[in-house]
Amino acid sequence: MSLKKDQRKRAAAGFSARGWAIVIIALGAILGVAVLIPGFELATQLADRTAALKFVGEQQRNADLLRVSLDSLRDRLVSRGYIQTPLNGARDAVNALDAAVKNLTESSAAPSLAASSRARPFAVPVVQRHSAAIRAIWSPQRELLAPLLDFQGIPYRDSESTGTELNENGQALLAKVDAAIPTTRHALSLLDKELASLGTELQANNERAATELRMVMLAGILIGVALVVLLSILLGSRGKQARSLREARQQTEDILRTVKEGLFLLDRNLVIGSAYSAALENMFQRKDLAGLAFEDLLRNVVSERTLTTAAKYVKLLWAERTKEKLVKSINPLGEVEVNLEDGQGAVERRYLEFDFHRVRVDDVITHVLVSVSDVTARVNLAAELKASQNQAQGQVDTLLGILHVDPEQLSSFLSDSNASMKMINAVLREPARDESVFRKKLDTLFRQAHSVKGEAAALGLSSIENRAHAFEDDLKALREKPGLSGNDFLPLVIKLDDLLTHLQSVSDLVTRLSRFQLAAVESTHGTTANIEAGAPVEPEAEIGLVTMLEQLTERVAKEQDKHATLQCVGFERIPDAFRRAVKDIAIQAVRNAIVHGIESPAKRAAVGKAQAGIVRLEFQDLGRAGFRLIMEDDGQGLSTERIKETAVAKGFITAEEAAALDPKQVFALLFRSGFSTAETTSLDAGRGVGMSIVAELLRELGGRIAVSTTQGKFTRLNLSFPALPREGDDTEAA
Repeated sequence: MSLKKDQRKRAAAGFSARGWAIVIIALGAILGVAVLIPGFELATQLADRTAALKFVGEQQRNADLLRVSLDSLRDRLVSRGYIQTPLNGARDAVNALDAAVKNLTESSAAPSLAASSRARPFAVPVVQRHSAAIRAIWSPQRELLAPLLDFQGIPYRDSESTGTELNENGQALLAKVDAAIPTTRHALSLLDKELASLGTELQANNERAATELRMVMLAGILIGVALVVLLSILLGSRGKQARSLREARQQTEDILRTVKEGLFLLDRNLVIGSAYSAALENMFQRKDLAGLAFEDLLRNVVSERTLTTAAKYVKLLWAERTKEKLVKSINPLGEVEVNLEDGQGAVERRYLEFDFHRVRVDDVITHVLVSVSDVTARVNLAAELKASQNQAQGQVDTLLGILHVDPEQLSSFLSDSNASMKMINAVLREPARDESVFRKKLDTLFRQAHSVKGEAAALGLSSIENRAHAFEDDLKALREKPGLSGNDFLPLVIKLDDLLTHLQSVSDLVTRLSRFQLAAVESTHGTTANIEAGAPVEPEAEIGLVTMLEQLTERVAKEQDKHATLQCVGFERIPDAFRRAVKDIAIQAVRNAIVHGIESPAKRAAVGKAQAGIVRLEFQDLGRAGFRLIMEDDGQGLSTERIKETAVAKGFITAEEAAALDPKQVFALLFRSGFSTAETTSLDAGRGVGMSIVAELLRELGGRIAVSTTQGKFTRLNLSFPALPREGDDTEAA
């Protein structure tokens, strides 16, 4: 009897559990069908229309930006100011309005409007009605603004008598702006009204949807209360399971609190889960990691390019066909440099290593597990090792370079370089306030640095040449600045210190080598060298300079993929007073002739020339008439049209001024500071410094330059130097 009673109780309990389950499922279905789905639909409408309202507001701001940009553009044209910023602002505003009109018309590019148009037919007439009106207002205005926005070029010209004034392009632009401002204001006013009307209708729709949503939510609350009551009955039977889950969670938290790596899970939306290791907070110095988007975690920490690539990479892991092991090799965050705050407001550069693993449940990808390790110590150690290797290699390269240079040439170079460094240091220390004085300081610094670089290049001392070239980079950046101050010259001290330190190390190496050579000579002091009777003995300085120029010719020709032969005549006649100037000029002449004059072997062969071009340098002693240095190459010659085009393009002269120049005036442009016909900047050309230095050296010495050329045949520069006092002049005068 009791057995039957117990069976009936178990059966009743089982039936009761099944009944409660059915009731809960039924209530849940009612909640979903009657409340959640309509509520979600209404909430989506609210979100879409809210985004649409935001979209409309943005277009009103773009209209305001266009007004302000046009007014600012006119003001700057009148005041002769920089117009690119307001012009770019106007272009951005017009482009944004173009995109907005297109989005309103097609209901595809703006997500909120597109969604409401496709999923909610009642919104389509609103969008279509206003989009047609907006398009009718904006299209003719857009055509009116097109010529103004297409403006390219410089609107001003400089005049010594009137200062900066509008050129023809600037006057035309000002006329277009004056014509566009009133019509644009009128069109934008109409556009604002249409956008405001569209916003008003969207807002009204939002209010109706909000009222419906409140009613649905009220029904949901009632059903939810019923579900809570039913669920509370079942919760009692799940206490044991909950305790087991708490224990498991505690163990997981202990693990996450202990590990040194940053661990977290990403879902399909690339959002960080609620469980992550404590080390992750320490790495990124933030607490709001749960629910944070992966891109937001990395934003402002890595570059935008790396961020975009990383997001694409993680999305690849969600594709079932993607081989996880295969894509590991293209992980963009394998070792990435990040900039993180150290907790005290300062930004610290560190290196992190991200590793990604798929998480599968029932053979379906549910999450991506990300582990982050701080590898800063490893990267810094590797960088230190590489720096040490580079330093050692640099010392070896410097030593090998020194071994191939004639000691006399090297000694002369170090002496001249030391003098140039002292000059640079003195110029940097010299106080100045006026803009013209700053520009003059720059020219002097360019001249000294270019002299050191040129002779280093001629001797094959690439380490010194590269440092001098880097110093010129900073000088070039200063030259391009519209206004200069004393603080702008301070960063040059760092580059100068690096160059001085390197020159000192080279000098120390030369001293050590000299000691070794002296010891070797002393050990073999009995050995003598016989000079063949009657053999001509040329001055060592002339031999050294010619050898240096030949080495420079070979190096520059090889780097330019050309062939060139150097001919030096009369260098033994160079007086000591002109030796340094002639050396600097000859170095520049060789580089200029090979880079700009001598054609490639293929071009020379096509016009019947020998593959190897000829660069000829001849120094003449004209007696009481002075001295002459002739620099000639059998290259392509000078094109006056190309020189004028380059001068106009770089703003040295206007097109009208270029048309009025005679050939002599055109050639004079070659010696302007900053002028170069080279399209790119390299170690040997492109800065517009070399020929201006040649002209400056001659001016200081009281000399002159004459240029003659024939296109396709030759270019010749005649440099005249003044006469020097000679022995016996006083006697003859007496």
